[in-house]
Amino acid sequence: MRRVLSLFLPRWAIDRRRLNGTPSARPFILAASLGGRRVVTAVNAAAADEGILPGMGAADARALCPDLGIAEADFAGDAAALARLARWCNRFSPWTSPAGTDGVFLEITGCAHLFGGEAGLAAQAVERLARQGIESRAAIADGRGAAWAVARFGRDPVAVVPCGGARTALADLPVAALRLDSDIAILLMRLGLRRIGDLY
Repeated sequence: MRRVLSLFLPRWAIDRRRLNGTPSARPFILAASLGGRRVVTAVNAAAADEGILPGMGAADARALCPDLGIAEADFAGDAAALARLARWCNRFSPWTSPAGTDGVFLEITGCAHLFGGEAGLAAQAVERLARQGIESRAAIADGRGAAWAVARFGRDPVAVVPCGGARTALADLPVAALRLDSDIAILLMRLGLRRIGDLY
């Protein structure tokens, strides 16, 4: 059966900047001009602790934290670096590809035994990324969609969904884990359909 590992990099743009020498101790954000206004696109942990979130106006973020560090978002640079990271992941599987703007997919069918099993492979990937200063979460499932959802919305930083167990693993996750358009996800929640299991 096909098995997929999804690596989720929740602070990829920030981690990439830190690897290039941007200090991480003080609150720091990336911002871009979107729709005629300056918007926060990424935050480090210190900024998140101040209540600053992606999507917030940069002026509002500055009001919350006057000594906030701000740099320009570099979407093209982030994408190029993510493609390089996907190639780096070839040490775990010969089949890797970027997953959106903040993750990597690895087709690991037939590879896991080389790393002590699926849990061992996922744990090694997370550990090796952490050594490079890259925060990550990992999930393995039968398909990309399930692995993507569990990596981003699951409880554990490293999760292995048993073969055939995706339905059970997804049931308690929010409907946003289905990668729906945000308007559809909001509508479903207004209708009381908050978890994927509510749609079964």
